[in-house]
Amino acid sequence: MELNELNELKNTWTVLDEQLKKNETLNKQILQTMLHKKSNKSLSKLSNTDFISAILLLLFIPFCIWLYNSLYFGVFLSVKILSITGIALCIIWLMWYYYKLKYLMKIDFSKNVKDNMFCVNRYEIMIKYEKIASYIQALVIAFLCAFCYYEFQVGVSLWTFLFVCMTIGAVISYWVYRKIYDINIQSIKKSLESLST
Repeated sequence: MELNELNELKNTWTVLDEQLKKNETLNKQILQTMLHKKSNKSLSKLSNTDFISAILLLLFIPFCIWLYNSLYFGVFLSVKILSITGIALCIIWLMWYYYKLKYLMKIDFSKNVKDNMFCVNRYEIMIKYEKIASYIQALVIAFLCAFCYYEFQVGVSLWTFLFVCMTIGAVISYWVYRKIYDINIQSIKKSLESLST
């Protein structure tokens, strides 16, 4: 009688152990699916932001060309310098965004976690360089706008308007880098770290 009870207990234990292993595998698959979805969402936000930025740059080039050829503004040296600088910066940033988007497309969550982590870390470094370049560019544009204002001999109200616009631009840039780039990059990195364990 005891031998039968012992065998029954062993069988019950084996069945429970198998069910636990199946549940563990199922839970791991569910977790991986959730992490993939979260990472894909963050990756989409990053690529959409870069794509929209590239489109805005493309739209800004015709404005710079118009400004350069304008009958009213085109006679001023400062406007010509500002227009040429604007076109050059747009072209440089378009190449940069192309490179960034190309690199972002290499991230594939169905592939090796180590390769994806390398791509995300590389993208994070690119964003750090981009932030520095953006701040330098903002100073150059602010200087060129101030040169235009000086040449136009505008009043205090327009100088105030320029200062307010530059401040709003700086706040928006900070917000975009903090809330879109930094947060989504960290989200992807955390998901990849969870997947690697």
